[in-house]
Amino acid sequence: MPAGGAGKVGAVAAALAVTVTLAGWNAMPVARDAKAFEQQQDAGKPSPRKVKATLVGSYSVTGTEPDGAPFADRRVVDISLAPSGALELDWDNGKSLGVAQVVDNLLVIAYLNKGRTAISVMTINPDGSLSGSWFRRTDRGSKATEIWKKQS
Repeated sequence: MPAGGAGKVGAVAAALAVTVTLAGWNAMPVARDAKAFEQQQDAGKPSPRKVKATLVGSYSVTGTEPDGAPFADRRVVDISLAPSGALELDWDNGKSLGVAQVVDNLLVIAYLNKGRTAISVMTINPDGSLSGSWFRRTDRGSKATEIWKKQS
């Protein structure tokens, strides 16, 4: 590369970055094509936004600990829609907080529980309940399950 060429490439890259930032990602043909692709793939399925709206509410929770023992106490999880479009989850008035996203017929959740990172993968059932497994970092055992039933 000729002397000073690297500086020119850097200036062009910086100008491109500023243009993209000011114009917004939707101005990029690749982004428009990706959005069209997603819409085509989701044809006939309810949109994630509509599915999220149906999930908002309070749920009573039953389940098992990682060792398979049933939960000893009554639990409640509240789901709300965040301005970002993600779902926010709040267990037992703030004992645990999390964020979730809908992927097909699954609710995929990340949260902190007892100071440890945890994940849940919950199936969105036709009756509006959710059921699945959860895993907390450093727990021994893999029998942690939950069933969520929407409260009226």
